Amino acid sequence: MLSEEWEQLQKLLKFTYNYASIETVFFQSGVQIVWESGHIQVPEPLKGYFEDLRAMLQLQHSNAASHLLIHSTSYKLNFISSNLYKGTSYLGSVIVGPYLLEEPSTLLMHDIIFDNNLSIWLQPILEQYYLSLPLINEQKVNNISEFLAYLSESAQLSNHSVSTFEHVSYNFRSQNLLLSEAVKNKTDLSPAIIEERYRKENQLLSIIERGNQQQLQQFLKDGAWGKNDFPDRFPTDPLRSRKNLSFVSNTLLRKAAEKGGVHPVYIDSISEKFSIQIERSASVQQLSELQMKMYSEYCKLVNDLSLKPYSSPIRKAIEYIRLNLDKELSLDIIARAISASMYELSKQFKQETSQSIIDYINLLRIKSAVEMLENNYLSITDIAQMVGYNDVNYFIKVFKKTNGITPNQFRKNRRSIQQN
Repeated sequence: MLSEEWEQLQKLLKFTYNYASIETVFFQSGVQIVWESGHIQVPEPLKGYFEDLRAMLQLQHSNAASHLLIHSTSYKLNFISSNLYKGTSYLGSVIVGPYLLEEPSTLLMHDIIFDNNLSIWLQPILEQYYLSLPLINEQKVNNISEFLAYLSESAQLSNHSVSTFEHVSYNFRSQNLLLSEAVKNKTDLSPAIIEERYRKENQLLSIIERGNQQQLQQFLKDGAWGKNDFPDRFPTDPLRSRKNLSFVSNTLLRKAAEKGGVHPVYIDSISEKFSIQIERSASVQQLSELQMKMYSEYCKLVNDLSLKPYSSPIRKAIEYIRLNLDKELSLDIIARAISASMYELSKQFKQETSQSIIDYINLLRIKSAVEMLENNYLSITDIAQMVGYNDVNYFIKVFKKTNGITPNQFRKNRRSIQQN
């Protein structure tokens, strides 16, 4: 490709990204990304499923009558692609996406996990990743497609005079798997004000570390932590200043959650999500609202997943259970996985959690099943298998023992309450 053609193509790509506000890449000959903008990081545990998703798209779909394709995947991630040509030679494809057409609800996560045979422990990471993706409607999809068609045809990079949109669906079911003024403002602050600011910051981080949601609400309600507690580092660009401070806050909250006993795999996904949302914020007001959301979600994360009270062997055992909840689990399997004695692990687990390992496993599985029962499209058998029960009758027995009613009765009761 000549330099002039490449410059023309880059302009087309930039126009597309600025118009769509969705991650845009150019695949040369459908093999290699040679240009990208707005790149969203895929959390480490999801990379095996999502990192190479674009390479799996049928960019030169044999049955397509158009150079424009709309791709829908079983992961509910969607893409728009436009094939570019020089004469009759295929140069590559512009790909816009991923984007969502549905709100990334808990029910949607259940569908994705079930439809693609994913492990249930991925659910919180899936939720955080999907919340970082753009949500658009069908009209916006059509507008972007028309915009792409117009640009490629205007630049004479399309071999179709009339553009129609072809839809391609995929089933990816897994088989496995200024500075001087800023300094002046800073020196105007008294030592007492600076000390108070850092005292309040440490108090906030301590609350997050303990996962005390009630204390956090009271702390914020009392106005102990305001949006103007830190001056702008760039007085001529307050939005950039607040973004930088929000990035710092995200890092501090991440470390507080780690000190609070949350496994890094969960912290990494929520931290990545907030980093993306911070950079995308278009106003100081949006950042202020996002900041409050960060405090709440990190605090809840510690409250729900902290293992700080437990000894090292028990922390390892619980993490192994959480990450393998949909697989076969037993005292013997867990003991071998963490290199511990079955007898000592059983005894210590009972002492520290006041329940046996099997009871703990059943409790987590039934808790997950309760959430999934909100999804009326999943059968009881489907839910049983997704939470690790191969025997649906045993699942029903354990569920009834825990909740006093069967899963079907639980679902009917919830449906009745929602209708009333």
